[in-house]
Order: sequence, then structure tokens, then C-alpha cells
Amino acid sequence: MDSPIVETRSYPDRELSDRHGFHQLLLGLGGALELEAAGRLIHVTRGVLAPVASGDLHHYLAPGDNRVLVLDLPEGWCEALALEGLFQGSARRLPEPLVARGERLGDTDQTLARWLELALGAGGRRLPPPRLKLLDLLPAMRADLAHPWRVAEMARRCHLAEAVFARQFRALTGQSPHEWLVRERLALARERLLIDNVSLTEVAQTCGFADSAHFSKSFRQWHAVSPSEWRRLALVKGTAATGQDSTSDSLA
Repeated sequence: MDSPIVETRSYPDRELSDRHGFHQLLLGLGGALELEAAGRLIHVTRGVLAPVASGDLHHYLAPGDNRVLVLDLPEGWCEALALEGLFQGSARRLPEPLVARGERLGDTDQTLARWLELALGAGGRRLPPPRLKLLDLLPAMRADLAHPWRVAEMARRCHLAEAVFARQFRALTGQSPHEWLVRERLALARERLLIDNVSLTEVAQTCGFADSAHFSKSFRQWHAVSPSEWRRLALVKGTAATGQDSTSDSLA
């Protein structure tokens, strides 16, 4: 990389890992991103500036809609401008006027360098490491959706009181723990329903619903049709797509 790259990105709702040969800064603009870098856990929400030093293995997960300003910065460029201090220490929360200015960053090195100097000079409030670690909790729950998860158990895993856990979980994901769990169970159920020889009872048990009646009620509440009807429509649609010949596009 010869020159900086400035992009606004949205990260996916799954755990990913990366390592690269340049420095990186992530500035939260909306929603939330959970980042673990250099052994430090950071909740990147609006105004949080999170550093990732060149060569550091880092992991991230975004549990909902998010916007992040990402600055990919060559090591030599940062060294020449004496900006290494941005990558030493923990994340910080920047003043809102500086965040708003960051949203309007141009693509010139001079504009970027001036903003980074202001960010370095502003210091910002250092953030303590959070105890709610979604990078551990969400993959564990997704891996065992049949488990009878309760908020009390989720909170214990994070060493938080239930009320604090539920409040922080909603702030990061935009959903209550129960809403998130139902959404994930229904996503798995839709995959299982595409296997046409699997009964509704089997789908319900595999996905963590008490029984087929509870499953059907939850499914209808979210999708406005029963699981059986959804399966029938999905299989018909899949059969139609599979049956198209190579001339279908040209005849459309």
C-alpha cells in the first residue's frame, strides 16, 4: 500500500479474522462492531476510534446494521507524520464535532493528515474493556440453538447482572436477547425446512422450540405463513429455478 485508503464500510454479522501489513483505524458512525485486537476487546459504536496496528491479528463481528469509517494507513506514511501514537494504547471516544468532521473526510492526504492530527491531539476518553463479549457469546449460541438458552445463563457467561446484560445486548444488536435468539432459530429452521423429508417436529427440536405448535406459532408471527406453507412455496420456487434451461435468460 503506497497511500491511505478511506472508506465507509458495513461489517457482516459473523465472526471474521484478519491480519494486514498496514495500520488501520476504525471510527464508529452508526450501529456497533465488536473488535478484538492486540488482546483488547472494543465495542466500536459512534464516536469510538479503534486502532489496529500493522501485523496484529484481529477478530470482529457486527451483530446488526452498522457504519464504520475505515482508514487504511501505510506504516511509512504514519511514521513520516508522527502519527504512531494513534496505534499505541486502547480505543478512545472522540468529541462529536470531530466525529462529524470525520464523516466528511475528503480523499486528499492533506485533509486526512490534518484530521488525524486533531484526533491524536484531542486524546478522547479512554474506554474500559467491556465484559459483554459477543465474539464468544453469539457463536456459542449459534452453535447450539437447541439449548434452552435463558437470559440468566447468558448474563452469567458475561459476568453481568441480567438487567445490565439485557440493556447492553440491545444497545449492541438492536434486539433483546429473546428476539435475537428467535431470529437465529428461525433462520436455522428455514434451512431445515428445505430438507423435504424432515418433519416439523424434528425441525422444532433441532432449532430449540418447545414443540411443533410453538414453532409454528413463532414462524407464522415472523413470516405470516405456516412452516408447511413456506416449505411448499420454497420447494416449488426451487424446482422452477432448477428446471430453467440455458435459453431462459435470452427468452425473458
